[in-house]
Amino acid sequence: MKQHTRTAFIPACGLLALGLIGCGTEEDAFASVAEAPPGTSQAALTAGEQAALTTANTSASCTPLGNFYWEIGDGAGPLYAIPRGSGVTATTVMPIASASKWLYAGAYVQSRGYANLTADEKKRLNFTSGYIDENTTLCGDAGTTVSECYGSAYKNVTYRPLQNGRFFYNGGHMQKLALDDIGARRGTGLASVMDWLNAQLGTTLPESDSAVAPAGGFSSSAAQYRVFLMKLINNQYALSSQLTVDAVPAWPGGANVSSTPWTGGEAYYGLGHWIEGEPVNGVWTLTGHSSAGAFGFYPWVNAARNRYMVLARSRQLGDEEGEKSRACAQAIRKAYDLGVAQP
Repeated sequence: MKQHTRTAFIPACGLLALGLIGCGTEEDAFASVAEAPPGTSQAALTAGEQAALTTANTSASCTPLGNFYWEIGDGAGPLYAIPRGSGVTATTVMPIASASKWLYAGAYVQSRGYANLTADEKKRLNFTSGYIDENTTLCGDAGTTVSECYGSAYKNVTYRPLQNGRFFYNGGHMQKLALDDIGARRGTGLASVMDWLNAQLGTTLPESDSAVAPAGGFSSSAAQYRVFLMKLINNQYALSSQLTVDAVPAWPGGANVSSTPWTGGEAYYGLGHWIEGEPVNGVWTLTGHSSAGAFGFYPWVNAARNRYMVLARSRQLGDEEGEKSRACAQAIRKAYDLGVAQP
């Protein structure tokens, strides 16, 4: 169904239409979107917007999730954005767990250039390197370095030769990559991990002590992560055109898959992100790219790289929260595209 208007939320800096003129940075241009109560600052909804809103509020895949913020957008910014419940807005900063992986991969490829990546670097980015961490510690002590996070007091990353070449979903691959590249950096202060990452990506992600674990220790808001997604679909990164390269099977039972949290059927893993798909006439078809976090933060870009979505929530006591957010986001997107609310 054709979506004929961009979201009509009205931030303080001016009409939220097509541009960022006079609105400051990309991340805060839409920051007040989530502050107004639903239905008070929105012009007449399109059929897709109404269907998406209804789905977010009533779908069986969304109602158990508690409060969250979600938005759908394109290369110019949000098309439709609104909170579900209260307490989570576009600017709420939260731990994003494995959604960190896509950011780190984007920054690493940006710093090297895809053509210059070695085979070993690619294997650390698609989780087939054999470097596995023994502990789930987030390395959140103040002053910890990336190198210390790699060591026995924290992640205790070890090389397992029998896993080399097999997909094993684990942060140890990226911890080894960061050890060799930015091992002396810390979570906050001078020469922090975020100093390096933000310089590569043109983002303003916040510093945090746990950021020395680049596969799962970052924090972000939807507005801050949005900047990365917009630049990604606007072909501003080296990773932008490489979202399907070096992909390996990543679903249970897939070839050379040792360990995976994926539960949604056939899927692949590229450079720091999931490659999603679904069967169409019996043939697996690419639908998008994502990097769900264990606490429920879910960023997504479609296969055509002209649409993004963020569903922002943080439930640190739960089970498979990233997968739950993925299912809800999928229902919202389907409703938005079809103009029909999903059950």
